Amino acid sequence: MQTINSTANKGLVGADEYLTTPEAAAYLKLSRQFLEGARYRADGSGPAFIKLERAVRYRRTTLDAWMSAHDHSPDQPL
Repeated sequence: MQTINSTANKGLVGADEYLTTPEAAAYLKLSRQFLEGARYRADGSGPAFIKLERAVRYRRTTLDAWMSAHDHSPDQPL
């Protein structure tokens, strides 16, 4: 029977993994406060999240899609 060493896999982010707010902020290289503020504004400016009671989680694939949606081409004005 093969065992999985959880400490060896720590820090690896799978495509379907759920990230906490600090983990998502680190992944996006944004501040935790930015993500929390976007959540409280509820105007769609931040990435989609999952809320279970008080726990908030972000899917990595959702974070990637959100960043891609904000990608601007250099030949198009903002």
